[in-house]
Amino acid sequence: MKYHSLLQFKEWGAWGKLYIGPSRYRILESVDFGNSELLEFLESKKERLDVYHRHVAVVTCSPNPNQEHKTAPFFLNFLTTPSGDKVVGLSISNPLQRSPVIYKLQELRNSATYLHVFEQIFKGLSCNLQCGIVKLPLKTRFVALAGTDSFLEKEIFSEKVLGHEAFSFAQKVDDVIIERIERYKFGSFGKCITAITDDGIYFFVVDKTIRDEHRTLFSEIVSLLRKKHNFEAAKYYPIQERIIGSFVLDFNAIFSEEPFLKVSQLLEEYERIKALITQYL
Repeated sequence: MKYHSLLQFKEWGAWGKLYIGPSRYRILESVDFGNSELLEFLESKKERLDVYHRHVAVVTCSPNPNQEHKTAPFFLNFLTTPSGDKVVGLSISNPLQRSPVIYKLQELRNSATYLHVFEQIFKGLSCNLQCGIVKLPLKTRFVALAGTDSFLEKEIFSEKVLGHEAFSFAQKVDDVIIERIERYKFGSFGKCITAITDDGIYFFVVDKTIRDEHRTLFSEIVSLLRKKHNFEAAKYYPIQERIIGSFVLDFNAIFSEEPFLKVSQLLEEYERIKALITQYL
């Protein structure tokens, strides 16, 4: 099967490209994709789309979690505007789940290209494809992206005026921040399983040493400590492990060590209380 090359600098250069993000994902700058199929999709819905030029066709490659517990940390997205501008970028969440999808394209002629790019970036891991039309601005943060310079510059300016972060978030992400995001996207912190979404940084406290009849007691202890440290209660998030408590940090906590030190302090206090209580259980 023949794939488009990942190194098509000339084609991108013909209409000006811009890369924003950490050096680790600079390969996005060299990724190109044919967008005629997506342009046809947009054109076919033109009369039904309010403010046509503010809509984009998006192909999203969603990480497949069923790969020996390994998964890619980000969603890979290919965007096309009605005027033919292109963007390829890595996002925290699936933009097709964060925004209303107005129309979907069920079959993609270029699916092999998108799958191949994902496998190249994430070292052989596979993904699932979705395609739809959504309205700008997108509702997820991008950690790295490359695309038509004039389009990205205009969108980033608009986001900053509106106080919104999607494409513009990538300007904040350097090699230190991307390493921290990847560490906690599907990771661990002490006794906690961690996950990152656009809603924040989730911590799920797992303690396999306590007996079932004592779980309620220790869950209450975690809850009291969470309130003491002013952590927000976590929203629903699918997790397979049995947990005794959870909380969430604001997404922007990723830029500071201090919130993580507070989490460490909470976990240390939990261990001290647990050691005291278990003497009498």
